Amino acid sequence: MSAFEKIVELIGTRQSFVLEAGAGSGKTFTLIQTLNHVLTAYSSSLRYNNQLIACITYTNVAKNEILDRLENNPNVSVLTIHEFLWANIKNFQKQLLIALDELNTNMHASKPDKFVPDLLTRGIVQEVTYDDSGFRDFENGSLHHDDVITLAAALFKKYEVLKKIIVSKYPYIFIDEYQDTAIDTVDALVNGLLHNNSENLLLGFFGDSYQTIYEGVGSLDSYVNAGKLQLVNKEENYRSSVQVVSVLNKIRSNITQIVPDNRKHINGSVSFINCDNYPARGRMRITEYEQSLVPQKNANYNRVIAHLINQGWSFGEKSPDKILIIANRRVAERSHFGNLYNLAATRYGERANEVLMKREHPLVRFFLGSVDKKTSKERKSGIEHLIKFWQEQSYNDVISFLNSYGVLSPNDTNPSSFVLRKHSDKIFLNEKMEQLLRIRESATVKEIFDFIIANNILKKSESLENYLKKIANPVDEFLSEEDRDRQIRDITFFNGVMQLSYEEVASLFKHTQNQTVFSTKHGTKGDEFRNVLVVIDDTSWKQKYNFEKFVTNSDTDESRLLRTKNLFYVSCSRAKENLVVLALSKFEDEAMAVINSWFEVNNVRSVADI
Repeated sequence: MSAFEKIVELIGTRQSFVLEAGAGSGKTFTLIQTLNHVLTAYSSSLRYNNQLIACITYTNVAKNEILDRLENNPNVSVLTIHEFLWANIKNFQKQLLIALDELNTNMHASKPDKFVPDLLTRGIVQEVTYDDSGFRDFENGSLHHDDVITLAAALFKKYEVLKKIIVSKYPYIFIDEYQDTAIDTVDALVNGLLHNNSENLLLGFFGDSYQTIYEGVGSLDSYVNAGKLQLVNKEENYRSSVQVVSVLNKIRSNITQIVPDNRKHINGSVSFINCDNYPARGRMRITEYEQSLVPQKNANYNRVIAHLINQGWSFGEKSPDKILIIANRRVAERSHFGNLYNLAATRYGERANEVLMKREHPLVRFFLGSVDKKTSKERKSGIEHLIKFWQEQSYNDVISFLNSYGVLSPNDTNPSSFVLRKHSDKIFLNEKMEQLLRIRESATVKEIFDFIIANNILKKSESLENYLKKIANPVDEFLSEEDRDRQIRDITFFNGVMQLSYEEVASLFKHTQNQTVFSTKHGTKGDEFRNVLVVIDDTSWKQKYNFEKFVTNSDTDESRLLRTKNLFYVSCSRAKENLVVLALSKFEDEAMAVINSWFEVNNVRSVADI
């Protein structure tokens, strides 16, 4: 019996389930099959009772993909988890205010300077609100993304009427990428909604516990063992070669994947390269020793890249092959925006990825545009987009860009619009754009920024205006120590960015447009590539990952062990044909014995033998 057939059987007997789908198994296809089955088999009942099917996703990217595959079927409500929860609790304002007051009191206990108690008693909040910005301001009733989950869970547990209203509207709720869903959300759905409503509600969770990337629930084993959910395994791998699947099956223990007959002809390979050519540490301190190895590590890396190119791999733009690296910092260094990343990491810590790669900072958006959070589509509003249009001679796009975002040559009726009314307008535009391209090659970020503003090429957004005003203000001695420190760090970050070579901004733009061969391993779930080079280095991110201790199962930090295992599995599973793992930090004998069993001895080499 196939996984889908098992799901159909469970739906027919009103049993909630979890689909455990290994990498490359076609999990999303099975989700769409399931949705279409319910739409077909139970359409009359759904119409008669004026009910909908709910499909909950973790990201807007997944939401839009499912909407496209369903051709925007009006009988399926496809929402992100925050959209779903908020849509179902936002009208219960009285209950929300009580729950918010309790949450605020709890927050006050840990952060008394930020949260003032007695929110309800003081009567200052008239309405609880939430929007895409996720900006938390309890004094005005505004919720952060995490607060929506917390409050929904609290309301589900406390108010039976609310649960019955939701169940009467959505008799089928399917959750995509369950492993990344917050623990509180899963608990709210299973122990909140499903509890006492199992005859009227069916939950279906789709995902893979081995592909947990975000801080989600991970596994649903506890619910399966308690009999609350039925387990369905999906064992096919339609993506990877037999050789790659063999390695994947040795990494994970809960599913043994099989390769369909029509994929067995793919001539793939696996290889593990150990960098064991480093000098002994001697009496050097660990940090000093690790730093001393950087030149040799770079030489090893370059040696392997040259070897793979000689084997027919491609590492140019839009290459079918990919290099997956553990740390964002290393990706930034190899993609030529390392200094920019270091500034962001110093100011924003682990949020540096959101600030730069996801372009959530107004200064970054000025240069690189952004991604629409609802549609997941590129907003081509940054100066680099304009430069790209100009270089490609897409002049209609240039004019459209300037009309929307620029004030280059204002006309009499609309001072914020650009029009080509006479030959001098074309000359003016050509001069400014060619001048921008010339100075872009060697200028600093500040020089480019000043040129753009001085020539009215791109308007500053309201958020950028506010940011610039904030950092222009002198540090206020009356601010709290925390706020004063934040302002100083904002100023330091801005000044540091302005002094950088603009080449780093241009390189970051290429990275955001997937025009480089590099990626972080945490950002690759769902992606697939012809050949994959996985680069691991246990000195890169010690607090989060340790690959050698994962291989030997000797890590006493269980959360790090699980995190490393999942990341290694996700990385290796991206390869369609050939997989190479490069250990830049030396694996000792105990770990290499395991590697020999996973990859087979003939596929394990020392970097010196490359």
